Amino acid sequence: FAMEVDPQQQQVDDVSESVAKLAVAEASTSAPAALPSHLNLSGEEELAEEVQSPGTSAAAAAASTDPHAGKKHINIVFIGHVDAGKSTICGHIMYATGMVDQRTLEKYEREAKAKGRESWLYAWCFDLNEEERDKGITTEIGVAQFYTEHKRITILDAPGHSHFVSHMIGGAAQADVAILVISARRGEFETGFERGGQTQEHAMLAKTAGVRKLVVAINKMDEPTVNWSKDRYDECVNKLTPFLAVSATTRLRCV
Repeated sequence: FAMEVDPQQQQVDDVSESVAKLAVAEASTSAPAALPSHLNLSGEEELAEEVQSPGTSAAAAAASTDPHAGKKHINIVFIGHVDAGKSTICGHIMYATGMVDQRTLEKYEREAKAKGRESWLYAWCFDLNEEERDKGITTEIGVAQFYTEHKRITILDAPGHSHFVSHMIGGAAQADVAILVISARRGEFETGFERGGQTQEHAMLAKTAGVRKLVVAINKMDEPTVNWSKDRYDECVNKLTPFLAVSATTRLRCV
């Protein structure tokens, strides 16, 4: 565990930014994994077909002007127990990187308020169908991209509920890096890790799927039962470390 939580840091956006930066750093030495055809957002296969097909030079020329063409592609999957905050972190990242604009976010905010779900507005950047929004749980893999100066990042938001573990496996199988999101809230951490929750299962499944780099994000540190407590952070870290070091990954970092 390479980093500690700053008790003075009060912005959830900073947590999302830290997670994204660590994930990109961890993946920089990995060979990028290819997405399956139904999740392939790279356009590489389509571009190859356009170049080889007669009469498509204009389309190929347009594709060649893509400012992100040639950037290294990295796939990052967010995993963890249900309600740990995976979709919310993913939504924060998309907003912070400009992939979701202010007008769209305001629309989600109005819709969330109408359903009495104000705190879920960032999650709605990924939870797009009505079933997910009504129940407040992710049921399918959410897919989106953002860009850095040298990299093109695809983020995969995996379901945390045990009923949808097959979808989680599908996302993990394509990932170069996994972000294991942990809720520090009293009771939620224990449910996810100690009482047969999805924290341990997801970590082991990610390793089985070939993921060798893991970032552990201790989330919800601002929750009233935690209140940025360093003791609570250390408690979570100390319980997670022995299991993850042996069972889940060969390289581990935590924020």
